[in-house]
Amino acid sequence: MPKIDFNKIPRFSELPIKKGAPADSNWGVFGDDDEAGCVNFLTPEGVVEAARMVRNGKVFRLDTPINYANPPLFEREPVHHTKKSFESYGLLGFDDLLDAYNTQEGSQWDGLGHVGNLRAQAFYNGVKEGEIKTSNKLGIHNWADRFVGRGVLIDAFRYRAQAGRPVNPLNNEVYSLDDLKNALAAQKTELKPGSILLVRTGWMGAYLASSPEDKRKMAPIFSLKACGIDPGRDTVAWMWDNRVAAIGTDCPAVEPWPWDFKDDGALHYRTLSLLGLPLGEQFVLDQLAEDCAADGRWEFMLVSVPLHLRGGIASPPNAVAIK
Repeated sequence: MPKIDFNKIPRFSELPIKKGAPADSNWGVFGDDDEAGCVNFLTPEGVVEAARMVRNGKVFRLDTPINYANPPLFEREPVHHTKKSFESYGLLGFDDLLDAYNTQEGSQWDGLGHVGNLRAQAFYNGVKEGEIKTSNKLGIHNWADRFVGRGVLIDAFRYRAQAGRPVNPLNNEVYSLDDLKNALAAQKTELKPGSILLVRTGWMGAYLASSPEDKRKMAPIFSLKACGIDPGRDTVAWMWDNRVAAIGTDCPAVEPWPWDFKDDGALHYRTLSLLGLPLGEQFVLDQLAEDCAADGRWEFMLVSVPLHLRGGIASPPNAVAIK
């Protein structure tokens, strides 16, 4: 992990710093060859601080089981799991075989090679499409040993319900930036530089409670509707100026789904390609949220170990929150 002087990081209003870089991009802030993006905000000092938050040893797994969505969302292929026997070798044992495993079939971190900026025709830090296709550039392996730090949960779903403005998570309703800020204030929690932000929208709980028939109706990419956070410029500016290292949510796209792939203002473009800010989708947050509400502590140590897949586009988070 590199040494980061947070005081020398430009404010969002000062971006871009690099000539020719797109508006609102941080290209060059961490160096012209950087491939880690906002994960650079996770420092050794932050890991030590996060470790001090472990008080009772409670561990919360934040991933969905493989093949949790039946059928998978966005028309992705299901994972076929078989067990290979060692019987022919005279050995009592098995191996696992996962066929056609899509690393984004469930809980996931979108890597920086997942989505490029249409206007700039480039990915984070100016990387071109051809480099993504033919090299390991911007691969998920750049985060394989760096995703450890202070996690902060914003229970936006609980906040809206208690404020008398409940959200239907299975519709494309929007959590505003004020909702996020006010929920933080209600929890008496603050963001600090290098926080891994988790936002509970209520979608995962609503999906899991749906009937098999409703889940089948939600699976096609253009039939799914889901809530999410406001994708606007102010939301992204707030995350950057608070030095958020990553944002994960319990909904399918972080921003409301569907979103217009041709819209330059989509959150995926503003974060992944312009700021190198990781997006986490379909996280499991309900049990963690219940515990945070019970003890009044909304921060914890978060450990995520993405697949060590060179050039990988995305990965299950393999994440736990430790309290």
